[in-house]
Amino acid sequence: MSYNALFYFPLFILGVIAGFFYFTHLFKSVNAFGTDKGKVMRSMLIRLPIPIAAALIGSLAGVGGIISVLIGFTVFQIYFLVKVGTRLKKEVEEEAEKAAQEHSEKD
Repeated sequence: MSYNALFYFPLFILGVIAGFFYFTHLFKSVNAFGTDKGKVMRSMLIRLPIPIAAALIGSLAGVGGIISVLIGFTVFQIYFLVKVGTRLKKEVEEEAEKAAQEHSEKD
């Protein structure tokens, strides 16, 4: 077993944690501010130091550390977007069902 793998795994976890904080708080901001682009963009800029700090910590281990952090961040991003997309799809399908039922009741 390679010692490099043991060294880079905590940096991968750091990237996942940074992704968790970044995307969960960003989604809360989107829910709170709605479609107000200025507030959402400001919220994104406020949270920008989270992945930057994680990448800087990873840079202490060299390029491999930065890549480990970015892979962890990307893995969480994909997980989060699939989870949120699935939930939104379910909500849209439920709304479409309700609208179809209301439309059929009117006829």
